[in-house]
Amino acid sequence: MSWWTTGFEGVPLTRGGWTFFLPDYDARYSEELRERLIDSAFGAIDGTLATRVRRSRHAETWSDHLDRPGGVDVYFKVLDPIRGLNRIRWIFKRRRAAHVASISEHLRADGVGVPEILLLGVERKGGREIIVTSRVDGFNVVRHLKRANLAARRVVLRALGAEVARLHRAGYIHGDLTPFNIYVTGIEPPKFVFIDHERTRRTILSRFERPRMRNLVQLGHLDLKGVTNTDRMRVWCGYSAVFSARRRRTARRRVAAMLQARIGLERTDAAISSRAPASMEQHREASES
Repeated sequence: MSWWTTGFEGVPLTRGGWTFFLPDYDARYSEELRERLIDSAFGAIDGTLATRVRRSRHAETWSDHLDRPGGVDVYFKVLDPIRGLNRIRWIFKRRRAAHVASISEHLRADGVGVPEILLLGVERKGGREIIVTSRVDGFNVVRHLKRANLAARRVVLRALGAEVARLHRAGYIHGDLTPFNIYVTGIEPPKFVFIDHERTRRTILSRFERPRMRNLVQLGHLDLKGVTNTDRMRVWCGYSAVFSARRRRTARRRVAAMLQARIGLERTDAAISSRAPASMEQHREASES
């Protein structure tokens, strides 16, 4: 793995069939703490850490606390090997872990909140990768809105729209801008941290409306009790105040239509999934009779 593409300097080291990379700005951590970090990384790789956070289609996330002096809460994201035709697409691209490191540094330089990267790793033969970050303070948008009162919710939603507009004005399109991938880390004024940057890009496409609208649709999909369409429009108002559209009303209607279509599609998929077990049970009973 060519670590020069990560966007910062550090020390590569090899352990157990993996190549790891420790950023230089983690020099504040002791040698003991860094060894503990690598041991925990192997625990996440082997699936033996105590706390598994979630399993997605392409990755598994674990968490741990480094119980040493100066220890921190850490998240370990183990990326599955790239399979199928996607392997062809990635032949001429840098490693996913290297991309996350690079784009995170660019985002941080542009004043966008991102998690601190503590460790990167690539499996030399299996194709898996690991990204280790420090825990982000605060709560993701979904949890924060559940806890916030009405006035605080309105302020946060409008500020969130403005922050996403600032992200787009800086030239970035987030790869998966769901409310679960944004953390509220400050209240007065609201501050945010964006996570999960495997597909985040700094691209000329940010100048065009449709990619930006997709991000807003992802963000607006707040299937949460108490979050109304008016709340979703507060996000849009915050966004359009910073990133003004030539046809603001038309763009707002377009976002609403795209969001409605996405919610309808997901409800249809959920209904099909819920009917499938019942149909199988009926089929089994008919066969037995």
